[in-house]
Amino acid sequence: MNRIRTLDGWRGIAISLVLFDHIQYALLGHYMQPWTQTGHHGVTIFFVLSGFLITSKLLEGPIDLKRFYIRRFFRLMPVAWTYLAVLLLIGHQVHMSIAAPTAVLASLLFYRNYLLVDAGASTWHFWSLSLEEQFYLVWPCILLVAGIRRCRWIAAAGALGCAVYRLHSWGYYDREFFNCQSQVRADELLTGCLMALLLQEPRLQAAASRWSKMWALPAISVLVYCMAHFTLLPPLTECVCIAALIASSMLHPESIFARPLTSRTLSQLGIVSYSIYVWQGIFMLLAHGSGATGALLLFFAMPLCALGSYVYIERPFTRLGHRLTSRPERQTQVVEQLTTP
Repeated sequence: MNRIRTLDGWRGIAISLVLFDHIQYALLGHYMQPWTQTGHHGVTIFFVLSGFLITSKLLEGPIDLKRFYIRRFFRLMPVAWTYLAVLLLIGHQVHMSIAAPTAVLASLLFYRNYLLVDAGASTWHFWSLSLEEQFYLVWPCILLVAGIRRCRWIAAAGALGCAVYRLHSWGYYDREFFNCQSQVRADELLTGCLMALLLQEPRLQAAASRWSKMWALPAISVLVYCMAHFTLLPPLTECVCIAALIASSMLHPESIFARPLTSRTLSQLGIVSYSIYVWQGIFMLLAHGSGATGALLLFFAMPLCALGSYVYIERPFTRLGHRLTSRPERQTQVVEQLTTP
C-alpha cells in the first residue's frame, strides 16, 4: 500500500532496457545497432533509483543499521542464493560447469564486478548486485556518522570525483568487465543519494516542486542523447537527468511525462524486476543460438520462473524481514487494530 507507482514504473523501464539488450544478443548473437545496447542504461536507472530510495528510507527516522541490514538481507539474498544454488545443481546434474566456483564465490561475497576473467555468463549480471551491496555496506554508516549536511557534500564530491576519474581513464574502462568496477560507476548511486538529501530541505523541495515540470522535457532529451551515444559507460550527465526525472515524476505524478509510469503493466513489471533480473541470466545463456527454442525459453519459461520467484521467495522473505524488525510500538498498533471490535 505504501508503494509509489511512478518509482515502480521507473523500475519497469530499467528492467525493460536490460531485457531488450540481453534478449537481442541471446537470439541474434549481436546487436542490431550500437544504440540498441541498452543494458547499462537500464542498470544506471536502477542505481540512481536505489541511491535515492535507500537514502530516503534511512532519513525517515533514526538510522537503525541492524534493522536496515536485516531487511536488506531478507529482501535480496534469498532470491540470489536460490539462483546460485540452482546453477550449481544444474551443473552437477549435467556434469558440466554452468557457473565457475570462483564466480559463485564472488557473487556470494559481493566482488563479482572485480572478477575480470571470463568466469561464466550465468553469473556476470551479479556485478551490479555486488556493486549495490558494496554501497549498502558503506553508505548507511557514512550517513549515520556524518549527518545530512555533510553527506550532501560527500555525495556531490564523490559523484563528481568518480565522473572526473572515469573521464580521465575512459579508454581503459570503456570495455567489458572493466566498465563495471565501483570506482567508475559509483556516481550513479551517489547522484540518487544527493537528490534524496537535497529534497529533505523544505526550501529546496518547494523549489523542485515549482520547477520540476519545466526540466522534464530537457532532461528526457539529454537522456535520449546519452543513450544513443554511450553504451558501456554512461556519463554523469545521464545520471543527473535520471535523478531529475525521478524527482519530477514523484512530485508531479499526474503530469504528462509521469502518467505513463503509473500504468499497471509497467508498475507490475517494476514490482517483479528484481526476480526477473536475477533469473534472466540462466535463460539468456540457454537461449543463446537456440532459435525458436530460445525464444520459447525467454518469452514463456523465464517470465513464469521470475513470477514464481517473486511470489514464493522474494515476497515472503521480504515480509519476514519486516516482521523481524518491526518496532515494538508498531507491533502494539497492529495488535490493537486486530483486537479492537
